Amino acid sequence: MFYPRDTKDQIKYSKINSKNIKYKKGNIIFWKGHVAMCLNSKQLIHAYGPEKKVIIMPIFETINRIRKTAKLNIKKISIIKY
Repeated sequence: MFYPRDTKDQIKYSKINSKNIKYKKGNIIFWKGHVAMCLNSKQLIHAYGPEKKVIIMPIFETINRIRKTAKLNIKKISIIKY
């Protein structure tokens, strides 16, 4: 399956957008310049800059941390159909 490399292109390519979504496996959360994928309804995986590695974190903790430290809000939440 094709999926663009850069976040800005991924946001455009992802057709489904819902801000009032129940997080579940396969959902993709986009911020400006950052992407995370939900592993289930409570955890996501993403490349986390301060840790300098790919890390699994709680969804809401990650959203709040990115909002506080990088001052970024979610731009889009997309559902991957697989």
